[in-house]
Amino acid sequence: MDGLWTALMHRLWRGTLDVLFPPRPLCPACQRPRRGGRGLCPECLVRIPKVAPPLCDRCGRPLRGDGPAADGLGDLCRACRWSPHMFSVARAPGVYDGALREYIHRVKFGADRALGEALGEFLAGYALRARELWPFDAVVPVPLHPQRLMERGFNQAEVLARVVASHAGRPLMTGVLERTRPTSAQARLPVHSRRANVRGAFRVREAERLAGKRLLLVDDVLTSGATAGEAARVLLRAGAARVNVLCLAVGVHEAEWRWRHRQLTPEPGIRRVSAEAHSITEADALEAGSDKEVRASDAFSPQGAGESRRS
Repeated sequence: MDGLWTALMHRLWRGTLDVLFPPRPLCPACQRPRRGGRGLCPECLVRIPKVAPPLCDRCGRPLRGDGPAADGLGDLCRACRWSPHMFSVARAPGVYDGALREYIHRVKFGADRALGEALGEFLAGYALRARELWPFDAVVPVPLHPQRLMERGFNQAEVLARVVASHAGRPLMTGVLERTRPTSAQARLPVHSRRANVRGAFRVREAERLAGKRLLLVDDVLTSGATAGEAARVLLRAGAARVNVLCLAVGVHEAEWRWRHRQLTPEPGIRRVSAEAHSITEADALEAGSDKEVRASDAFSPQGAGESRRS
């Protein structure tokens, strides 16, 4: 009896202390106390590899080099030069590597929804500063196939999109875009197969809700851009006026180089390094079935062909 009374008094005392002195919330990434607010703690935010200019004007992928483009086409990565996407612009605050890749995997494959919501806070803060994405009328998450949704319990893109929509003061349109069939993991496919993999994988319901709307399409990772491009194509065909894309992370093309005028006409005494020494040529990358084609596709994501999980 005495032990029961002692335990009861202990619980009452702890409850009183929690009311008078609320415990500090924990960072969902490292489980250490953080100072108020929502999202990740400063230490975990610093661990995220950030996207820094120069960027591809279309997909937001980090580029290498500096100075104006020699061909007058602006700052575009090779993927956007060879096969333009249906979306207007895409942007992401982080690079799909290091801590950010770890966080995304914990959300997608570890069912860590709290971490997903914290990453949504990080993404929403970036979205409010990214002028290229504005204006937009509504936020649309990239959907999962129902079978995948049952396996994971939630759609990580919708978790991110909900936080972004709340901070931006825009409606979240769920259910308007559907995934009609499961698709293979994009990271395991060569570039020329990725668009075919997602072709026809989406459909629109209640198209009248999209008429004339400027949409912000939200997903967790942008690699080749094929998934976002196909979703944008379907939304535009249904009547949307424009589709911009916001992702948490972008896969960096490791062989991406911008050949600038200064590199094409090197200063005296400086030997120009050929493109072949650093990257796969366009002809090689476009040659279907070649070994170099596979390596070109792998460069879109740090995992490359080793990625075995589905998006």
